[in-house]
Amino acid sequence: MGTDKKPGSIVHLGAGALSGVTSCVLLQPFDLIKTRLQQSQIQQAHNGLGTISTTVRSVVAADGVRGLWRGTLPSLIRNAPGTSLYFYFLNHTRHFCLAAEQRFTGDQSRTQLSPSSNMVIGASSRAFAGFLLMPGTILKVHFESSLYKYAGIAGALKVIWRQGGVRGFFVGAVPTAIRDAPYAGLYLLLYEAIKNQERAMAQRRNVLLPETTVTMVAGVAAGLAASYLTQPFDMVKTRMQLRPLEYTSVVQSFAKIYNEETFRGFFRGISLRVLRKGVQASLVFTLYEWVLRSSARRSETSSPTGSSARLQA
Repeated sequence: MGTDKKPGSIVHLGAGALSGVTSCVLLQPFDLIKTRLQQSQIQQAHNGLGTISTTVRSVVAADGVRGLWRGTLPSLIRNAPGTSLYFYFLNHTRHFCLAAEQRFTGDQSRTQLSPSSNMVIGASSRAFAGFLLMPGTILKVHFESSLYKYAGIAGALKVIWRQGGVRGFFVGAVPTAIRDAPYAGLYLLLYEAIKNQERAMAQRRNVLLPETTVTMVAGVAAGLAASYLTQPFDMVKTRMQLRPLEYTSVVQSFAKIYNEETFRGFFRGISLRVLRKGVQASLVFTLYEWVLRSSARRSETSSPTGSSARLQA
């Protein structure tokens, strides 16, 4: 964080919630169009929804521009607490792993995690938070799809419960975890590595690089790479959640998509997901770290030590 003062858990939860809400509202149209593109090869062929432009025109023609933000409320229900919990778990597991590495190496001055530890804590934090918020993910995907027409959140909950019971709220949990855990692990590994490279390069060239620029560039680059590598799991997850009777398991879903749509079928909507993930990851981590830095600075200036230092100056 760049300071000795460590923000408390409430700050991490609040910073995560703020970044989650902001990115969710701004980027909801990308999620909606991606979901529509991934719905089904057959439906796209019949309705002419095979490209991004025709899908956008279809949504706007049916529901107006506001239709592009369909599903924003379920997205907020899922993303605000989900991002908040992710950063909360990330913060605690980071401290735990750093202490373990210090004991293992005997280096108590160690302040940075190894790349493997970054990957493990990113994956485990995302998987745990994602599982807890899985019902919100189901709501989000259903509202974004054109296959379901719900009158509201309460109506959607009743239908999902009636059709699948508790299990209905956790359909696609396995492919979601398989997608999110590697994505988050790869993302955090690349994010921290790219930040270190940026700072080292700036230092060698004697350039003052703002921390916000460092986090934004690292966030975009890491998000683009990680989302592209995990795209097939996103496709499987979406199909299982929208058509659970047709796509019954991870293995069967992979086989069905490959047999009917070839390998290209796994990358339907890839451009939207890669673009959204790159921008979202950059926005979320930049906002999150900015809030932590701001909180740490306020704590320093309001502490007795900080006050006495200013008086002595």
